Amino acid sequence: MTERIKDLLYKKYILISEKEREHYIGVEIELPIVNLSGEATNHKLCQEVFCKAVSHFSFAPSKYDKNEVCHEAVSNENGDILSFDCSYNNLEISFGKEKNLLSVKNRFNEYIRFFNTELSESGHIITGMGIHPFYKSCSKDYIPTGRYQMLEGYLKKSDGWKKEGGFHPYSAFGTFASSTQMQLDVNKSSLIETLETFSLLEPIKSLLFANSLMPYDEPRYLLTRDMLWEHSTHGINPRNIGVHDVVPKTVDELLEYISYTSIFCTEREGKYLFFSPIPITEYFPKETIEAEYYENGKYYPYSFKPEVEDLNYLRTYKFLDLTSRGTIEYRSLCTQPLFEAFDAIAFQLGLSEKIHELKEIFESDNVLYHHSFTANELRKEFNKGHQPDFIDEDKLKSLLYRITKLSETGLKERGFGEEKLLKSVFGRIETLSSPAKDMKVMLEKGKSMKDIILAYSQL
Repeated sequence: MTERIKDLLYKKYILISEKEREHYIGVEIELPIVNLSGEATNHKLCQEVFCKAVSHFSFAPSKYDKNEVCHEAVSNENGDILSFDCSYNNLEISFGKEKNLLSVKNRFNEYIRFFNTELSESGHIITGMGIHPFYKSCSKDYIPTGRYQMLEGYLKKSDGWKKEGGFHPYSAFGTFASSTQMQLDVNKSSLIETLETFSLLEPIKSLLFANSLMPYDEPRYLLTRDMLWEHSTHGINPRNIGVHDVVPKTVDELLEYISYTSIFCTEREGKYLFFSPIPITEYFPKETIEAEYYENGKYYPYSFKPEVEDLNYLRTYKFLDLTSRGTIEYRSLCTQPLFEAFDAIAFQLGLSEKIHELKEIFESDNVLYHHSFTANELRKEFNKGHQPDFIDEDKLKSLLYRITKLSETGLKERGFGEEKLLKSVFGRIETLSSPAKDMKVMLEKGKSMKDIILAYSQL
């Protein structure tokens, strides 16, 4: 890593975290909009209801697609954003920074009640699943904007590019996959410990919160989300996705790690470009880069010279992503059933207040760890509903209970009453269940997908 690259990365990712940070929360929830008939989601309906919501909640339109359809609007009151993510199948609600998670939940409930009241008049509903339940029949069209059409073209390159382990056949997964992200301010002094400790939590999050079942094509997975990213063009460079198997021990090592993640897009002359991913260390020394851009239904070639500003377009999809806002983005959760939409977020939030104690639990643990399995390997097993033979279920439940009680303590100390959101998590520990596991059982017992959709849409 050259000193120049190191300096650029330090300024982008670390400098802001040297200042004392207030403990704000940022929450983003993506949600599938479902046509209860099983047919494709009606995009025109979604757009019409979106415009009604924008007016009802006094949001200001902020982005339009190439057909002059508004796909993003912002609240001047609290900074909340209503938008569509990738496709008009998928509503995203991004909340302005807050300190009290219950305040966010209350606003979420207001938005969902409005949308579902309007949508239900035409046989549609927003539900809480990480994969659109009618992913086979819903439209795979991306929103016609430069960024989303770039992303569509980039993911479709799985038809021609090569990658170790190969690609899955779902290059349009962005149009039917939904997730939940949380961002928390982080100080430089606690950055490495947070990354290290929460990386070890990833298998547990899969065990309790998996909710991206593709029952018709990938029934072996309770959580297909990881596979969809790993075996797409996003995963060509494994440093851009997934768990930190070996977490950097110092800030310098973290910057070294980031320097080998890859850039795959940028902009020139108003054109959003994409290209085969290139590690940062190799990107800037290049004289020219061969890219493509979308225009009028086709992709065209474009050559350009790298510029320092291209670092602003570095996009990675790590489960724990350091951002230029001085936050860590926790991005490994599927969207949850609406009545539990904030429970997994609360689980992580409480533990973020107890990093030292959580680290001590993992250091002395012999239920999950110290059996030759890494966090990544364990998560992959749990994603498929498997448990390695060495795991004792009673001891596993005790470990999960201890960790959730620690989260509860962290939330109680915050003083907002957020600990009540953990009630469902304690319930899941008793049965070692997840929303996807519940859904799979219901389908096997003959319950209709429509009934499950409606159940997961309740607040």
